[in-house]
Amino acid sequence: MAKLQSLCFKILSFSALLFSLTACQSVFYHPTDIKYYDPARLNLSYEDVRFKTASGNEIHAWYFATPQKQSKGTVLFFHGNAQNLSSHFMMLYWLPQEGYNYMIFDYPGYGQSPGSPDPKNTVEAGTAAAAWLRENKDQRPLIIYGQSLGGIIAMQTVIEIKDRQPVRNVIIDGSFSSYRKMGRRALSRSWLTWWLQPLTYVVLSDSQSPEPIERISPIPMLFIHGANDPIVESESSEEMFAAAREPKQFWLIPGGHHGDLFEVNSRELRQKFLNYLQ
Repeated sequence: MAKLQSLCFKILSFSALLFSLTACQSVFYHPTDIKYYDPARLNLSYEDVRFKTASGNEIHAWYFATPQKQSKGTVLFFHGNAQNLSSHFMMLYWLPQEGYNYMIFDYPGYGQSPGSPDPKNTVEAGTAAAAWLRENKDQRPLIIYGQSLGGIIAMQTVIEIKDRQPVRNVIIDGSFSSYRKMGRRALSRSWLTWWLQPLTYVVLSDSQSPEPIERISPIPMLFIHGANDPIVESESSEEMFAAAREPKQFWLIPGGHHGDLFEVNSRELRQKFLNYLQ
């Protein structure tokens, strides 16, 4: 009986380990190819854009030009880990009316971008998007905005391009700077997986992590985080803010969750953000 109990315990432990390892690898990417929202419903016109990365992946993007005669700049948006650009564009859809050009793109495996996402090719998509904007739309310094998973991709992209392409601002929203640290945080949330935290060093790589993020300096950085974020703890932004060099700012948004910050007291935060950009 004791031997049977021991065997059952080992089987359950091994099953839990396999589940956790799989979860660690897949938690960062949840792509879909569904078209969730049509910009036309918001009376937004856009350009359907396609370009290729250094590895040959085709990337799909939407480019929204400001209707104003003179644009105030161009924002390149790195979206989060789920769905695709047809849902995430809604976060900043209001920027063109405020005078900013706005482009959002999908990573490989998302929406109409074929392939499968990984830390390397998502950064390649970011560098290709920035290059396309510079070659085709705006040679002024870019405004980079990364939300959730898009934050770590955006920061690594900035580190790779900043010596050849000027960047005006880096805004990181509800994000993290290390895949391993984020994996440990996720495992620590349950007593069933708490003991597996050291395995993140085995199954996750930080080869495409921007740490130490002080390398982004002297580009101004803004960290935004919802005080009630259930997906990525606000401590993550606090740690990044502490590690970054000046000039930098950190905004903790009362009542904010994950991906809804510009919908929480939207007028005040949107105006604060526009003032920051100006």
